[in-house]
Amino acid sequence: MHRVGGRPSRFGGNPMSLLILAVDQRPWLTQALYGHGATALPAERAAITDGKHMVLEGLLAALEAEPRLAAHAGILVDEQLGAGVAERARANHVTLSMPVERGGCDVYETEPADLPGFLAHFRPEFPKVLVRYNVEGSASDNREQRSRLAKVSQAVRGSGGRFLFELLVPPTPEQRNVPSEVFDTEVRPRLIHRAMTEIVEEVPVDVWKLEHLGAPEHYRTVADLAAQAGGECILLGANAPVATLDGWLTDAAANGFTGFAIGRSIWWDSLRGLLAGDLTRPEAIAAVAANYRHFAGTFLQ
Repeated sequence: MHRVGGRPSRFGGNPMSLLILAVDQRPWLTQALYGHGATALPAERAAITDGKHMVLEGLLAALEAEPRLAAHAGILVDEQLGAGVAERARANHVTLSMPVERGGCDVYETEPADLPGFLAHFRPEFPKVLVRYNVEGSASDNREQRSRLAKVSQAVRGSGGRFLFELLVPPTPEQRNVPSEVFDTEVRPRLIHRAMTEIVEEVPVDVWKLEHLGAPEHYRTVADLAAQAGGECILLGANAPVATLDGWLTDAAANGFTGFAIGRSIWWDSLRGLLAGDLTRPEAIAAVAANYRHFAGTFLQ
């Protein structure tokens, strides 16, 4: 199984694949499900929390159906809207990742306030930050983010965890003039590489969680850069359609990436169906399990 402070290796010393089911959405999720940006009502929060438990149950069902995945499986979940999921995951020997960023911030902020206490309590193997960082954006914001993230990396590693860094590259106002397909496949991959190069000078990163990169050589470039600093790369799902995500996973797996962190593409329809009463809980669990097994199979083939 995955271990705090390091994961077992495949033959030849290559990292074992880390296949994370991501269900850590917080402010965005209440707005998407209930159509408001205010504080969620207690009943709404309870329903979402129950839905996140359903997602974990789907993951556990996938592992029961396909035991070979147990060595790879992880879940990324928050404690605010996912209360109790982390404890259940650990009890079932599922690798645990948890967010330590305040949701929805353009400039990274750490949450919770007592990060060492949080890490000691939950003991996640992969504490995760989500960071919006464009090297052609605000130099002062980027500098401040690196300073804050260096402290987080130190705290994570001091707790025995491995630092999981989700890097998003939003376009600058000037870059929004570039056609979206060109930005996604040509401009953003270069910006990701430059951002990684800039960040690792100050912030030790163990696992990079990255957006799709277009051409296979872009995946190889960032995977090699991560490896030079002792890290590895996994692919985020971005709520892409199945066929699109299958293509991304195939390219990533063939070019040095060691896993994925996929969320809504696996559980969104099941969660909405469960909350709306259109799916029974067993039906929702079965759908999550099938989707996870599909993407895991695509990556590991």
